[in-house]
Amino acid sequence: MTTRGQSRRERRRSERRVRRFTPRMWLVMGVALLMLLAILGALIASSGDGEETGGRFPKIGDHWHATYSITICEESEPPFPVSNGGVHTHGNGSIHLHPNSPVDAGTNANLARFIASTGAKLTNDSLKLPSGDEYTNGDPCPDGQTGQMFLRVNGINMKGVADYVPRDNDRIELGFEVQ
Repeated sequence: MTTRGQSRRERRRSERRVRRFTPRMWLVMGVALLMLLAILGALIASSGDGEETGGRFPKIGDHWHATYSITICEESEPPFPVSNGGVHTHGNGSIHLHPNSPVDAGTNANLARFIASTGAKLTNDSLKLPSGDEYTNGDPCPDGQTGQMFLRVNGINMKGVADYVPRDNDRIELGFEVQ
């Protein structure tokens, strides 16, 4: 409460002490709230198992395709022969992912399962082809240099060779090369 004896300056000082939300403060709070909601949304999305529509991993009823090539010490291998299962090939250099059971869905629809469907075997450290030829990290290529397993997806080097789950329209390069 002001008294008649207060000067105009003193009244202004006492009015300034009362905090009011300015447009700038509302803007800062709004941006902070949007950032918090974006972070929460990202956390919720990343915590899912990918089984929702459009998810990271194929679910029962999906029908995805990825092209693949296999290179051993700079030599291209022919496409694998026709195979069966929810993750298979028609012998044309394409991986077909259309799981019909949980065994072939989600993270189970990985490259190791695809390779196994062809009679071959894949781990993060080795590849055994249907012919029986096997390549393990540290083995030499014909030129005598040490080789190592690799996986490139859409031109990007990836880790976890065997566990990688192809996505629809991926371009997969798998093999063994000099490092």
